Amino acid sequence: MYNLLIVDDEKIIRDGLYELLSMEDSLELNLLLAASAIEAVEILEEKKVDIILTDIQMPKMTGIELMEVVLERWPFCKVIFLTGYSDFDYVYKVHEHARYILKAEEDEKILRIVRETLEDIENDFLVEKMVERSKDLVERQKEADKLRFLGDLFHGFVNTKTLTQQTFDRLDIHLNYNQNMYCALIKYDHIPGDTYDEQISFNDELHILIQNYYLDFMKGEWIQISRNYLLLLLQPTKLISTERNLLMLEHNSGLFQKACNKNFDLATIIALSPEPIKLHEIIKNYPRVKIKLLRRDYEEIIWMTKEELDLGTEICPNQEKKNSIHSRLDLLDYYFENSDQDHVIGLIQETMDLFEHTESMHDLFAVQVYTDIAVKLLKYINQFELSQEICFRINVFSLYNLTQHSNWNEAFSYLMEMTNFIFDIKKARGQKHSHDVIDQVKRYIQGHLDQDTSLDKLADIVSLSPEYLLRLFKKSENITILQYINDLKIIKAKKMIEDQEMQIKDIAKNLGFNSQGYFARFFKSKTGLSPQSYRDRLRD
Repeated sequence: MYNLLIVDDEKIIRDGLYELLSMEDSLELNLLLAASAIEAVEILEEKKVDIILTDIQMPKMTGIELMEVVLERWPFCKVIFLTGYSDFDYVYKVHEHARYILKAEEDEKILRIVRETLEDIENDFLVEKMVERSKDLVERQKEADKLRFLGDLFHGFVNTKTLTQQTFDRLDIHLNYNQNMYCALIKYDHIPGDTYDEQISFNDELHILIQNYYLDFMKGEWIQISRNYLLLLLQPTKLISTERNLLMLEHNSGLFQKACNKNFDLATIIALSPEPIKLHEIIKNYPRVKIKLLRRDYEEIIWMTKEELDLGTEICPNQEKKNSIHSRLDLLDYYFENSDQDHVIGLIQETMDLFEHTESMHDLFAVQVYTDIAVKLLKYINQFELSQEICFRINVFSLYNLTQHSNWNEAFSYLMEMTNFIFDIKKARGQKHSHDVIDQVKRYIQGHLDQDTSLDKLADIVSLSPEYLLRLFKKSENITILQYINDLKIIKAKKMIEDQEMQIKDIAKNLGFNSQGYFARFFKSKTGLSPQSYRDRLRD
């Protein structure tokens, strides 16, 4: 859903546009209103806006002056001018920078322009739209020395105490080492492409998105922490407030998520630092934030807490001491984090086949491999807080006590059973959470049709982001929240109209409409009849 701000100092026009757009379920718009350009600027300070539909000639600040503010605050925002001017040269000047429609245009023309603008927003997510402005970044990312250094830095092979700004400058790292940095930890659910060449192409295009949504308003670098984790280090290029930086960071992260989904069918989750911090603190503490991401759903944007940034964990396991089997088992972390049950079971099955003919339960290599898997399972039981549910279904004592198993086949079969329980419980818990959220939203809507049922209000009630709630609701109900609200209003309106004693203006008020006229137009757009005509038919 996109935020559309209607700006006009004439109330009749402002309300008319609101009514027109609110009745179009297919547009999926969250509508905002401003009675002046000054009021619109105040809204822009608090909320991201995707489209502005604005008059040109307004007191104190014109629509063209407002557009300049819009492009500074939200450079991805689209502007549609609504004007009564017919002078060609003046209109053409506006057209160079934005779409425009005349106030005398019919409703369908207005709707068509809005739909075309929404298509422009969707197309802006495509990588090819950003290629020209991002060529320098693509070339720069090919610098092997810098990429290797950044990778080594975050995997513990570089002593941060020995670093200087000179090192950063020599490697063309666009950061001031001595200044604090914002960080964004991005996790994506898979690597697109079946071949390595396709994966390389994906990396190049992903970096274009990073340039477009992050490095165009901040200077910084990206680091590929692991196969599906990306870390951004960012520093402001302008002297603006921390609040403004955080607002832009959150907004552009949302755009980045949409672009990943549109270009690669890629789901992402992003954790943002609530304030700039020292580089060595980011290096020390980011693994704890990774654990937080495991408990959250893709397409969310979350904020790191100060507690998470104050606590560190060991981040550099000694890979050299692991043999080839243990290296293979390292994939269990990746598959668990992405809830890939089939691959987890497959890896355990491979291990069980390997020890099929091992008779001694004292074989130290088999004990080592079993323990490695058991520790990973125990870790995820604790991280997902599943211990209570697991204990009621399976003997957890057998997980870390090999004497409970008579042979290796039985031992690894137990690990597979435990794995299936973990995934089953986690899935059931996620489904229950989603069901509870949707049920709470529906109950609120049903009881508050005459009050504020905007997406922002509903999202605040269930403590979710508006975008995530919209996706969750549509996935669960196969309709948008706006469609659900409008359908419910029609059902209740029909029932009220059946009461011959109830006045139409009271029905409109009970359903949250600002006027009887607005309700009548809404009802007719959905049923083909005015409320009075519908009542007359019931009498016949």
